[in-house]
Amino acid sequence: MTPVPTHGFPVGAPGYQPLGLLGQGASGQVFKARQRSTGQFVAIKIPHPASAHDPAANRRVQQRLHQETRVLAMLQHAHVVKLIDKGMAAGGLIFAVLEFIPGETLRDFLQRNGGLPLPDAMALMAQLLDALTFLHQHQVVHRDLKPENIMVVSTGRALHLTLLDFGLASHHGEPRFMAGAEGTPAYCAPEQLRGEACVPATDIYAWALIFLECLSARPCVQGADVNEVLHHQLSAAPIALPDELAGQPLAPLLRQALHKDLRQRTADAAGLYLDLAQCLAQLRGTRQGQLAPAAPVDAVKQLTLDSMDIAAQPSSGEHALGILCVGLRLYPARNASLALPYLQEIREQQMRWCANAVQGGQGQSAGVLGDCMLFHFEQGASGEQNLRQAAVAAMDLCTRVQRRSRLLEVQHGVRLEISGAIHSVTPASRGDASSRNRGANVALHLNSVAGPGAIVASQHARRELAANMRFEAYAGTAAARHEEEDKEEDRVFRLMESHPS
Repeated sequence: MTPVPTHGFPVGAPGYQPLGLLGQGASGQVFKARQRSTGQFVAIKIPHPASAHDPAANRRVQQRLHQETRVLAMLQHAHVVKLIDKGMAAGGLIFAVLEFIPGETLRDFLQRNGGLPLPDAMALMAQLLDALTFLHQHQVVHRDLKPENIMVVSTGRALHLTLLDFGLASHHGEPRFMAGAEGTPAYCAPEQLRGEACVPATDIYAWALIFLECLSARPCVQGADVNEVLHHQLSAAPIALPDELAGQPLAPLLRQALHKDLRQRTADAAGLYLDLAQCLAQLRGTRQGQLAPAAPVDAVKQLTLDSMDIAAQPSSGEHALGILCVGLRLYPARNASLALPYLQEIREQQMRWCANAVQGGQGQSAGVLGDCMLFHFEQGASGEQNLRQAAVAAMDLCTRVQRRSRLLEVQHGVRLEISGAIHSVTPASRGDASSRNRGANVALHLNSVAGPGAIVASQHARRELAANMRFEAYAGTAAARHEEEDKEEDRVFRLMESHPS
């Protein structure tokens, strides 16, 4: 095997073993290395050696790397690369030690796979919006969003995104040492190209361009040379949207994000995230390409409820609704030392991911209590179908959480555990909230006795699903029983798998 070049690796960094060059640009190089004290892989970023011959250029790239480490030291987010260390090598050369992301850039991913299906592109760009919301809340503007600065890792059935390269990032309008237009013209908003102050809406413009590129696998703004690209960006002509978005709620959202006039462009990443989540929920709930009626905004906000409040909802028929309770717990991996705010941020990310996954399987968010999320399934043609949808969603989540936990342990030093419970209830009338609340209480109780990785069911749910699902009696539960309840009905069963067809 031909060794990977390590020429240029900083001399005077004895704590790291060089393993090869990952990439380089005009101002810096990034090496893969192993941290000798822990054995973990890391990415080490240093200024490009060519800048050493030009004192002004060297000072500039050193300032950029210092700025990047200063900004990253403030940020702990599941979709932002993590700063591990910073040091000074021989000759006063600054270097940054960053989290190693075992994936590929979004640019390489799109070139290899082509454009993404619309739902996948929306889900991936929602992750980037989540990161931008966090950055903008901390008064940080990235200023260099492009596919090369986004890493993508496949987690099985989903893609996980991590934002890189904060060398141009500004905090509270800094840094002052940067003059003129910096960034990549094909992704720069007009105000950035004119050398004006960059604001959160500047990042949102680039986000929307990357979104469109995810669909076509081609940059939206192209030209024979940089002057032609600049002309396209600075002209008043709007960015064209693909025909597949015509008539969809996503189209006006993107037009607003791509407005050339800064005063009319979307500036709120958090609000844009909620709008995109609503569009995604509609798209995933459609059949044969026809959009479903717009979902109320409250349906999206329910994903972040801090307490349970099961609202009365109209029953879709006489049959029972399925209730799924999912418990999602996050733990530091062995010997990991993580700050509580960082753990909380990752926990919230995983709960949002879990809620989106269940909603994609026809579940409706019904509330959150601590680590437990409740979902209703009531769109099926029968009570048995509603329960089956809940059971299939629970089993699918268990499989996906196992894979996701392994990835989170490697990337962030945390483990993810899941448990679940299914139950069914038939509302006495349309809008009967009391039956739903009692059913929710049963599901929460069942979930409290379910061990990690277990999906348990009430006796009634087991009877309904017996023809299609395998169960076993769930032993070892010391659940308190209500005296008025029948002993037979109080038994708990563990869902094993579907019957082979």
